[in-house]
Amino acid sequence: MTAGTTTGGIVLAAGALVWRETADRGIEVCLVHRPKYDDWSLPKGKVAAGEHLLACAVREVKEETGHDVVLGRPLPPQVYDVDGRPKRVSYWLAEAAPSAPPRAPDAEIDDVAFVAVPEAISLLTHQRDADLVAAAVGGPLRTTPLVLVRHTEAKRRHEWAGPDSDRPLSARGAADAVALTAPFMTLGARRIIASDTVRCVDTVLPLARQLRIEVEREPRLSEASLADAEAQAPHPAVSLVRELLRDDEGVIVCSHRPLFPILFDAVGVDPPPAMSPGAFLVVHHRDGDVVATDHHQL
Repeated sequence: MTAGTTTGGIVLAAGALVWRETADRGIEVCLVHRPKYDDWSLPKGKVAAGEHLLACAVREVKEETGHDVVLGRPLPPQVYDVDGRPKRVSYWLAEAAPSAPPRAPDAEIDDVAFVAVPEAISLLTHQRDADLVAAAVGGPLRTTPLVLVRHTEAKRRHEWAGPDSDRPLSARGAADAVALTAPFMTLGARRIIASDTVRCVDTVLPLARQLRIEVEREPRLSEASLADAEAQAPHPAVSLVRELLRDDEGVIVCSHRPLFPILFDAVGVDPPPAMSPGAFLVVHHRDGDVVATDHHQL
């Protein structure tokens, strides 16, 4: 796969609507000026080969604005043609880092400006960008992520002679666990909870090591907990995720495929089309209410 494309020939790109709140001007939106096109736009760029969309959005924001951001809720993607080829740009909300130094102008971006929302809508060159800003500020700007992730690929049951709870990741699963770190880092979660099985803990262990935090091992998220589900109705994982949904701290939750119908129902969201190994659903919430969901496959 070449940088920025899918096998179907669609150019993939990602970016963010970067905003900040000021005491005197209220909400301001970050715009970038591109001298090559002489236009004002939102920061975005093409996905590199092997790069996750979430990681691409954060990287492009950093390169074009100088801001290190955490991604919030997803915004409607834009799809349009460029030089006869379809292009799809995925966007997220992202709050600006208040301490970021001004970005030096260069041949790609010669100006970065924070402007009030009405001015941004008027200044943006493309109507699709103006429409995106208008729609985004109509909803909550700050949300909290609850990330529900299925463990990556494990060794097959017939290949493992020990207890199922100790069954480790396969070589591919271990590599995918490392690959998940980059998109997870974009979400700003600082707490990790996993089923107390080796395969779930090891799925999020690379992230925990990077964040220098411990993985909280939770038996309520294990497949073994299903054995007593009828005696403990509702399933004990229900109270866990509902409690997390009321918290304002971002959290990664790693569990097993059979648990996800219970977790999705507890959160009150429709199940995504598929939850293959390493897939995750980001539930963006505020004050206990789900605002948006964002489904990702590896």
